[in-house]
Amino acid sequence: MAKVAPFLDKYEYIIFDMDGVITSEQNYWDIAALTVYELLNGAHYYGNEKFDPLWALDHVKEIRDEVFVSDKTIALVKDRGVNSNWDLGYVVFAYILSGKCKDYKAVYDYINESSLMAFDLYDECARLLSEKLGVPIDMCKRNEPVWNMCRDTFQEWYFGSDEFEVFYNTKPRCPHKPSMEMREVPAIELDDVLKVLSTLKGNGKKLMIATGRSDRDVSNPMRLWDIRKYFEPDAIATYTHIMNAEESFKKTGKKVILTKPEPYIFLKALYRTDYPDEKILSGDFDKSYLSKALVVGDAGSDLFAAKRMGSDFLAVLTGSGGEKTRPFFEKEKAEYILPSIKGMITP
Repeated sequence: MAKVAPFLDKYEYIIFDMDGVITSEQNYWDIAALTVYELLNGAHYYGNEKFDPLWALDHVKEIRDEVFVSDKTIALVKDRGVNSNWDLGYVVFAYILSGKCKDYKAVYDYINESSLMAFDLYDECARLLSEKLGVPIDMCKRNEPVWNMCRDTFQEWYFGSDEFEVFYNTKPRCPHKPSMEMREVPAIELDDVLKVLSTLKGNGKKLMIATGRSDRDVSNPMRLWDIRKYFEPDAIATYTHIMNAEESFKKTGKKVILTKPEPYIFLKALYRTDYPDEKILSGDFDKSYLSKALVVGDAGSDLFAAKRMGSDFLAVLTGSGGEKTRPFFEKEKAEYILPSIKGMITP
């Protein structure tokens, strides 16, 4: 009978990122690549082609290899703290459309040679897009019209054109897109995911989620794989919480960015989703919880957020870079590094 690995004895709360940890990001990376390709080539956006979504989906492997330089760009920007696949698409799109980089390989080379981290990348992309499009820079920043266009294009691919219109009550820019929602797969074998989660919960660990996915996006794999029951019901923090909080603060005249590597989403899960955002941002919470919490993630943004939060970090190598990310996590002094979440239990 499986047991919890001894190194977890000191932790009461385990906060999981989703993508690259429990869910595979392969489908999301496909969608991000299709998003960039459509934005730059489709005549309904900034290209001059009559865009055929069915053709694009049939050629998604070649498109992704081109857009993300055989996934090298994905691994690079994740190490720079870019966590959301919406942001991944936005950054690559912005550098190409603005003319800063002549092709996708040049995007990789530019970021690789620069020292820009996530929020600096977003700021530069907003400035470049503003100059290119001749619109105020505020229209090009995260959560503003140009960025929202990138997000909505991504969501059209995820839901499909028909479901997108129903869910968002907005006409899709590109009709006849098939849904990619059901292409979800786990990061490791599903039986192993279920065994890990059931063993941890069965031994008294309180399991939580802090993800860059929206409420709707995270509910799909939970429903398909029947895993919601393993997590505390009020400890599933999603990008929907981030958007709502950022919008709420914006209405009061306070502009905040709460995406990873900011620790907000992990704190929202740890202190439960109904805990007031004002108290989270001001640090008005019981700090004793932090030493009893372990964050499990696959990316630099997860590690940086955990460190800012003051909790230990477990890196798993099931994300974009795989085993190649081990030196990064060693350099950044992750408390634990495992090939996958399977290492959290013992036979």
